[in-house]
Amino acid sequence: MSNQRVYGGAIWTNHALERLGARGLTQELAWRAFQYPDHSKNGKQKGSWEYRKTFGSSTVTVIAKQNEKHEWIILSCWIDPPLPGYLDDRKKQAYQKYKKSGFWGQLWMDLKRDIFGIS
Repeated sequence: MSNQRVYGGAIWTNHALERLGARGLTQELAWRAFQYPDHSKNGKQKGSWEYRKTFGSSTVTVIAKQNEKHEWIILSCWIDPPLPGYLDDRKKQAYQKYKKSGFWGQLWMDLKRDIFGIS
């Protein structure tokens, strides 16, 4: 099922829709975190809000703000811990491998990333 640009009465940015797919997060789960959060607070950008909801052992975070028409815009969303096999999980594993490596291992990983674009 493809994600919808307008869902649950909110407008979803292309960035948010891309993040859903890259992170294996369903639009329904992200919407529920936005609509019925366990916690909310001011976001980092002026006028934005951060909504968090825990589902089992995972926490879904949604960043949203209202536009000048008072419509809610979903800017981004993610799940923590990352779902296995998706982009955030692969980045986390690569970072952990990098941290555990010694100087030469880190140098080699930096060179592979910078020259070949390989993590």
